[in-house]
Amino acid sequence: MRNNKNTTHILSKTLLASALSMVMGASTAVAADGNSTVKGSIKSGQGIELAQAQLTFTHNTKGLKFSVKTNTNGEYTIRNLPVGTYTVSINKAGFETLLEKNVELSIGQAIILDAQLLKEGQNIERIAVTGTAIRRVDMGSSTAGVTFTDSELKVMPVNTGFESIALLAPGTAQPGGDAFKGASSFGGSSSAENSYYFNGLNVTSIRSGLGSIRLPWEAIAQTQIKTGGISPEFGGALGGIVNAVSKSGDNEFTLGAELRIDPSSSHSYHDSTYLDNGTIHLNTQQNYDSFKALQVWTSGAIIEDSLFFYGLFAPRREGSRWAGQTTYNDRSRDEDRWFTKLDWFINENHSVGISAMNNKREWTRQTYTYDWQRNTIGDKQGVAAPGEDGGKVYSVNYNGYLSDFFSVSAVVGRVTENVENIVASTAPGVWDERGSTVTLSSHTASGVSEQEFIRDQARLDFNIDLDYHAILFGVDYTKVQVEYFEGQNGLADAQGWWTVKTAGENSISGAALGQDYIERRVRTRTVDSEVKSLAFYVNDSWQVTEQLVFNLGLRYSQFENTVTDGRAFVDMDNQLAPRLQAIYDLNGDGESKVFVTYGRYFQPVSANMNITQGSASVEWFEYFDLDQIDGNGYPVLLQDGSPSRGEMLRDRRWRQRGITEPGLIASSSLKPMYSDEFTLGYQTSIFDDMAFGVRAIYRDLGRSVEDTDVGPVLAKKLAELGIQDNVGQGSYYVLNNPGEAITMSYDFDGDGQADDITLTAEELALQQAVRKYLALEFTLEGNISDKLRINASYTWSHSYGNTEGLVKTDNNQADPGWTTSYDYADLMDNGYGNLPNDHRHSIKLSGSYDITDEFTLGLVARTTSGRPMNYFSKHPVGVDSCRNGSPWDDCVSKDYGHVSHYDENGKAIPRGSVGELPWATIVDVSLSYSTDVLGHDLLLKGTIYNLLNSDKALDINEQRSLDGDNGLVVNPDYGLATLRQTERYASLVARFTF
Repeated sequence: MRNNKNTTHILSKTLLASALSMVMGASTAVAADGNSTVKGSIKSGQGIELAQAQLTFTHNTKGLKFSVKTNTNGEYTIRNLPVGTYTVSINKAGFETLLEKNVELSIGQAIILDAQLLKEGQNIERIAVTGTAIRRVDMGSSTAGVTFTDSELKVMPVNTGFESIALLAPGTAQPGGDAFKGASSFGGSSSAENSYYFNGLNVTSIRSGLGSIRLPWEAIAQTQIKTGGISPEFGGALGGIVNAVSKSGDNEFTLGAELRIDPSSSHSYHDSTYLDNGTIHLNTQQNYDSFKALQVWTSGAIIEDSLFFYGLFAPRREGSRWAGQTTYNDRSRDEDRWFTKLDWFINENHSVGISAMNNKREWTRQTYTYDWQRNTIGDKQGVAAPGEDGGKVYSVNYNGYLSDFFSVSAVVGRVTENVENIVASTAPGVWDERGSTVTLSSHTASGVSEQEFIRDQARLDFNIDLDYHAILFGVDYTKVQVEYFEGQNGLADAQGWWTVKTAGENSISGAALGQDYIERRVRTRTVDSEVKSLAFYVNDSWQVTEQLVFNLGLRYSQFENTVTDGRAFVDMDNQLAPRLQAIYDLNGDGESKVFVTYGRYFQPVSANMNITQGSASVEWFEYFDLDQIDGNGYPVLLQDGSPSRGEMLRDRRWRQRGITEPGLIASSSLKPMYSDEFTLGYQTSIFDDMAFGVRAIYRDLGRSVEDTDVGPVLAKKLAELGIQDNVGQGSYYVLNNPGEAITMSYDFDGDGQADDITLTAEELALQQAVRKYLALEFTLEGNISDKLRINASYTWSHSYGNTEGLVKTDNNQADPGWTTSYDYADLMDNGYGNLPNDHRHSIKLSGSYDITDEFTLGLVARTTSGRPMNYFSKHPVGVDSCRNGSPWDDCVSKDYGHVSHYDENGKAIPRGSVGELPWATIVDVSLSYSTDVLGHDLLLKGTIYNLLNSDKALDINEQRSLDGDNGLVVNPDYGLATLRQTERYASLVARFTF
């Protein structure tokens, strides 16, 4: 039994006889297994605090019982309750026992449950209280977001995956490129700046941070989306947090099965699109998609009221066929996901859980030659190529009370991800980029890679309940192992990425202005390294007065990234992140609140940087004249798959030579990336069971971490110091904080002594990173009636600055921390403006309506204004950062191609200043039929995604110019859609539970 000495003192409005009120209360720590907290006060009918009143919480399906007694102030707190539905009894000698059924506990949230007890024999009519008495306004926390249970999602047209759920929340946006794995942008941040948790484990994609690993969605009981005002137990993210908890066994044995089929015939594919020269661009002529998923689960009690099991087997089968310009592909993917969980409630105070999961996926892909003009499929290219990705997850967790007021939770676990592709043929990739890109080769894969990532993690969280203070503190530790290799397809002299281009003025290729040439690019990367992080946090939820709550939090973190030999090239500590909240109960009745928050959030250097920056990366280029060409003017492909080519136009150009010296690849003065967030809001209960809210948000990126090729500036500095550069590579990419000095240490002249070089902020002339986000959110959620439930929002927002963050939508670059931003100062010229995640208006509506007891209509709809558009061209020589006398007057960025903010005439065109993409509207609907068959539950559900078959562009070709015979010309394919909304298709589900 737990006799808490205190909890946060919350005083609700006077209740009539035996009335029970419940509200969402102060946030809880990251429970190791998604547990929740209940707190409140017990009074007599005359409003007198009742000490030693006993509350017993009985889990409706597990039979677990948890008890707590009120302190001298009539208050109590009980933590580490497994999520689910409870029956609560409240009794005290001399008073009538109060029984409340169906009290629902949700992940990561606290319930405020206050009650008044009547003296025995008191003749006052009792007031029946149901779930509709749950108050929607959280008086203990101002963390923003939404929470959905499995039962709610089952009757809504929400696809599997965290991102489908995240997009239901205000302030989230779909990515503007197809390389970002569907990961959402939260509050103007890039899509690689979120964190995802499952049963207390970090399940964020290990390499990229783009979304989560694939999970067994049937096993998820509740999912919480946190979009702002995030408490200090969460770290490592500037955007948002997705937190989910799994299902577990109950006393009642359960066996169930669900079959989902997405018929291939239901896909209403959009029309193909074509380049200006008539070549097909987005080819849908051969599109075919089929999807089948079976889920079988069982759960129950091994020992009643104590030891429970849950098991899920979820095989999935996918088939896809599609064509490009020169190839037709037929791919089948098989995945046998499974999840198992064992929970042992040793006694009322201690419990242990063990879980394991598999999401390994295997596929086979056969490639054929293809003639898009005749829409005919030709010969096989090589053998059927196998591949695999995914891995396993293991975890052990513990929850317990060490005393009446001191509780603890812990979790340790491992997440593994493996990616392996085996090429079916040795043909390299060959493209023609003299206009819009045309694929010339029939390659099956342009690159080869082997990847293995292991994330080991442990966290420990403590809760102490004292008078007027609820103190949370904890520690978490993570170690990621990175093993990686990549290279290009092709044998011997055919290996590489081959591209046909037209030379601009003073081309690095050595070709004359307007001359066509062939570029060969070869890059290999090898690494075996680690990423480590350690964090501590503390949060004090302080009930200052009966109406005022302060949440005073602080998070300390440190992390390091190593090269293969174990030396750290990134080593950052002393990261102090305050997380502060003030919540004021306007009327003292728990119905309305105003709140203000401030938080600082640090972003670790991605594991991707161990590959892109910390690996032994060898990269070089060769340039050739054209030789044999076909009737269309394209190079003839040789027997080895490479293009026919003439003489080399210059010597081999080395960009990198595999150097992994920490002093050369990262500034020794490097500081962490962080962002500050301020929010001001108001929320109130309306219509008995709904809540209306308004929230103002301001986010400001305080510092960024970028990679910059300091070669042009370094060359000047070395010459000034009289140091000969004998390294033999043309580029020096260094991790740095834009706007601050860079300190390097390396033996540049080869004399055996390291040369310590400092490039000052003035010498570098790099713009400081700027990303600001302003938003005003309006939300309305709850039950309009017993049959109709909605979650609605409108968000006005403005995201502006000169950097999107870890990834870059401009060129669809999902390479966290290693985008072309800041590669050279000239690339940033005119780069300040509206950013890619600037969607000025967003309207969202989701919910469900019970047409009858059996039929439920589900709806998910949103309409969002389009992102800003740009002009990208080559940087003109002699202007802005390329002006004579500038540190960057070599104007190296022009060799990157058409990626700078200018038009074809060399006129500066600031970022995001040429209009916006069209509004994108999506409407998904579902109809569910639930009935009883022989005493068992049957659910039939049909869903139509993109009911209106909307076909708006989500991304376009923003390259404004091309290289012509006498300079730049307008690109006739500017504005052509490169990513469109997913076509309309249907999904059918049959679900039966024994």
